[in-house]
Amino acid sequence: MPQTELRESLEKLRREIERLDPGDRQSKERLNALIVDLELKLSQPESQHHDNLIDNVREGIEHFEVEHPRITSILNHIMVTLGNMGI
Repeated sequence: MPQTELRESLEKLRREIERLDPGDRQSKERLNALIVDLELKLSQPESQHHDNLIDNVREGIEHFEVEHPRITSILNHIMVTLGNMGI
């Protein structure tokens, strides 16, 4: 169940990335890199490669919370879902 929630949150995040200003390339790249990390976690749940995943999501929340509240909300939901997954 948490994996399904995480997949749904990733889809919401992708939609929000599409809404970002085309000139905001840095934010798009940062979010796309985070999506890749999260998808890797979904495909390899037992891997130890994901030690920095929570830190990356936290940094994303801090970076986007003022200018992009919807993205921040999605990232907060992802943090909760990762916690439910034991990460």
